[in-house]
Amino acid sequence: MNELSQKSRSSIPLLCEGLLQRISVLEKKTTDASIFLPSYDQRQSILQIRALIEDLNTKKAELAPKSKFSFKSRKATGSTEKSMTVESNKIVNSGLDVVTPNNKIPITNSLNQNFQTVTLNYKQNCYISVNSYLTNLEEPGEKVMDFQISNLDHCIVNLVSSNVTIGAIHIKGLKDTIIMSGPVRSSILIHDCERCVFLIGCHQFRMHTSRQMTIYLHTTSHPIIEDCNNILFAPYTLSVPSLGNMFEAAKLDPTNNKYDKVEDFNWLRQQASPNWQTVLENKILKDWPFLHVDDPKDEETVLNVLNEILGSQLIS
Repeated sequence: MNELSQKSRSSIPLLCEGLLQRISVLEKKTTDASIFLPSYDQRQSILQIRALIEDLNTKKAELAPKSKFSFKSRKATGSTEKSMTVESNKIVNSGLDVVTPNNKIPITNSLNQNFQTVTLNYKQNCYISVNSYLTNLEEPGEKVMDFQISNLDHCIVNLVSSNVTIGAIHIKGLKDTIIMSGPVRSSILIHDCERCVFLIGCHQFRMHTSRQMTIYLHTTSHPIIEDCNNILFAPYTLSVPSLGNMFEAAKLDPTNNKYDKVEDFNWLRQQASPNWQTVLENKILKDWPFLHVDDPKDEETVLNVLNEILGSQLIS
């Protein structure tokens, strides 16, 4: 970052993107290592990574060329396109988009054809199913995907599939959205979310700067929250025939769930934190909708179910 000031202004955006990717890798490694770190060291690591991101944003604002505001769209060329994208289909009657193989979902392939990083962002009123865009089922070996999910509004994201193992999920800036996921091999990191319901399982769980969230969670370490309020936690209630195999693929112990051993970094007193609580037994959601649906036909029903779950599962 210190060398950015010596580079040409036109190269700054690409260099900053590369630095941000390196910080993301560092953050993921820190999350994976948090099981070995005392709470103080975990917090210091988080603060240092946050400072890195803030420094990078400051330098980018100072050095990057100012872009001109325009409503015109630029067409990506084959030489600059870094991910596989396809055209978007819109269901016009209800305003619901169903993200299928014909929707824009960037999928970045690594050298390993069985590993992909999938980015889901800037969508509204969408139903997204992981099975609808698996591209390499014919390839031998285990299929692993990492997900980067950001800026979704009124969406249902179905990441439950026996055809793929999820490596990690990073989530940022979601509102009024439901995520359903099978067990995750590594970590789940959440930032800046509001009024969402997540069904997730992982080794490490961290959530920052979020409010009015309900988390149905399976985790083998203490969940961590920071700068959060009105958070509900409940046990992981996913029920599918292949769940045992999915836990095994994620190397996650199904008998060890610390969903209610939450550590609030903003509350260091002996008394229970006022920022979170557990869901009452009679309020726990056990039947999750659309788990076996890749392309729902009744769009109005999807939106109604979304609003019904959000209305019944969140702290008002």
